[in-house]
Amino acid sequence: MSSTNSVAWIGSGVMGLSMAGHLLKAGHAVAVHSRTKDRARPLLDAGARWAESPAEAARGAAITFTMVGYPHDVREVILGSSGAL
Repeated sequence: MSSTNSVAWIGSGVMGLSMAGHLLKAGHAVAVHSRTKDRARPLLDAGARWAESPAEAARGAAITFTMVGYPHDVREVILGSSGAL
């Protein structure tokens, strides 16, 4: 994912699933990570690429979105040992 329209999406709950789906429909390359791969299945079926960690999702992306529920989760997906940063 090195193109300027590449997007990392972390969190595929109700809101994240819909929002990332719109990005896919608009033609963006989307790498997605969620706690469980099954939650991301609709995005994967629509053409998103699965990332094993937030770090893998963010690697090479022009922008990284997080859509997770609690402050602890945000800290973990951004600053954790496999975090996006």
